[in-house]
Amino acid sequence: MKVTTERNGELMTGISNNSYVKIAFVAQTLPCLRGVPGISPWNAVALDAWATRSRPRPSPEQHYAVQFLLSVWDSQSEWRSGCFDVMSALRVWDHQHREAFLSWARNPWWI
Repeated sequence: MKVTTERNGELMTGISNNSYVKIAFVAQTLPCLRGVPGISPWNAVALDAWATRSRPRPSPEQHYAVQFLLSVWDSQSEWRSGCFDVMSALRVWDHQHREAFLSWARNPWWI
């Protein structure tokens, strides 16, 4: 099913409801992001804003989790939270977060 939605302030056509389900599923596997704005319901712009404007600042674990999700959602955008650095993320994340990432990495997909 094709839908029209706003992403990074632009209207985008072609993002299916299935895309939202897939990214929401991955987001739920990252416990450090539970209850964070933009996770449920999924809103990439709100998540990016939270990562760069919230006080107190997100933890490094949260920051890399946000970057990971946004890079899967739209790797071509220049998110305010920055580019995802997998090596730094793996160094910071605990076992549960590394497993969530590796689960995606075993069969990667992008929106």
